[in-house]
Amino acid sequence: MTTRTVVLCAHAYGLLRDSCPGCDAEQEQPHAAEPVAVKPAWAKRAIRRCRRCALVPSHRIHKAHQ
Repeated sequence: MTTRTVVLCAHAYGLLRDSCPGCDAEQEQPHAAEPVAVKPAWAKRAIRRCRRCALVPSHRIHKAHQ
């Protein structure tokens, strides 16, 4: 059996697993992306997401910060 590791967001919730009010708030504020690879149980491969907002690193909110 394979042990699954939970990747935590910047607010200590499971990324792509739990609903996080901190990530929801970060989605409204431009910020630098903090990309991390996450492999949910339902996915066949890892998905890259920002630890601060759970959006894809290429989302416009990250470009607005530059």
